Amino acid sequence: MTQAKTVNYDMFTDKGNMMVDRIVVAGRNLRMADTDEQVWAWTLHELRKLATAPEFGEATDTAVREIVYDKLGICI
Repeated sequence: MTQAKTVNYDMFTDKGNMMVDRIVVAGRNLRMADTDEQVWAWTLHELRKLATAPEFGEATDTAVREIVYDKLGICI
């Protein structure tokens, strides 16, 4: 059995990348009912919450946000 490769969101650890990926997956699901602006606002809020944990402080770094934005596939 092969293990799925973790998407690189430019977090410092695989655990951080997995946490951000969970936010991205949820954000993609929100796109079915919400506008891109609403999805991005929710996503930023979730990244800020994640960044409050010392081990994930980089969750709001520009590099991380840019990758997340691209992976969401939104256009605002």
